[in-house]
Amino acid sequence: MMRLVSSFALLAIMIAACGRDDAAPASEAPQESPPAANLPLVVYATIPASRIRPVLDAFTAETGKKVELVTGDKDILATADRDRGSLPVADLLLAGSSAELWLIAEMDGFRPTYSDTIEANIPPVLRDEEFRWTALGIHGRIVVYNTELVSTTALGSVSDYASLGDIAWRGKLCLSSSRVPGNRTLVAFLIHQYDLREAEFVVRNWRANFATGVFADDISLIEAIADGQCAIGIAGSNVFAAYAAANAAAPVALHRFGDPASTVVDASGAGVMRHARNPEAAAGLLAWLATNAPDALYAAQNQQFPANADAPVSRSVEPWRDVVSAPTPLSALGFLHEDAVLLNERARYP
Repeated sequence: MMRLVSSFALLAIMIAACGRDDAAPASEAPQESPPAANLPLVVYATIPASRIRPVLDAFTAETGKKVELVTGDKDILATADRDRGSLPVADLLLAGSSAELWLIAEMDGFRPTYSDTIEANIPPVLRDEEFRWTALGIHGRIVVYNTELVSTTALGSVSDYASLGDIAWRGKLCLSSSRVPGNRTLVAFLIHQYDLREAEFVVRNWRANFATGVFADDISLIEAIADGQCAIGIAGSNVFAAYAAANAAAPVALHRFGDPASTVVDASGAGVMRHARNPEAAAGLLAWLATNAPDALYAAQNQQFPANADAPVSRSVEPWRDVVSAPTPLSALGFLHEDAVLLNERARYP
């Protein structure tokens, strides 16, 4: 038996040797992959390139590391819900909302990134509990109203988001679509603040007060309020800040709730992709973005407040600092995003 096994082993070696061409030219030999350090650092952003490029250029100027920026025109919330293969191929992903960050994390699109720098600069309420992503800029979902159509007395009754479901606002309220990432976070906040049943009543009352159909995005909503098509609505403070800066004479203003804890705080941020080819460089860029000056630049470019509390705040948003003074832990809201989607379907909030 031992001689038989040995014979088979010898035969296998001879067959393998016959199949090998030792004279093959060197050009046909397998090429080694370039070391990760020599690969370009690829950043995918759901945020417009004009808001990100200056920040990445500053990183390159400081570190000498070049960054390739790719911006997406696809709706990650829509495509990723259906197809994991739709997730972008990149080393680092920058997203404009916590809803996008949470969804990608739940699809195992991010790899955990442990960084003393991030932990020292970004508070826990603005980071993923499993270290998959971190916020870089924060903004609130705020009430925006037409100053010519809404009186100070009427505004006095608006103490929270639920107040916009009161009959006083029948035919006067407008909202952007429930597909807008910030609105998914807003409804998750309502569920967290009340409970599932009560939150659904709030959304149904909103729908009963609609002056028109929903808008595709926040900027379209604000423009409709300025034009008098609607009297009042809810939008991102970052979008409102950009609009107000470019349209100083428009009859629109921001309304603050009496209690800052009644305002939901949303965030843009980033995470290292699960299949990053250059994960160490991506983690280095993420940690750099969390430090004072880079985070201040990032937030200013996006009309947000820095997630790093020690970073300087842009003058364009400084007057509204109180809007983001009491953030609910983003991870706590993330766990409610799926419930928010189902609630919106039941309440027929398109």
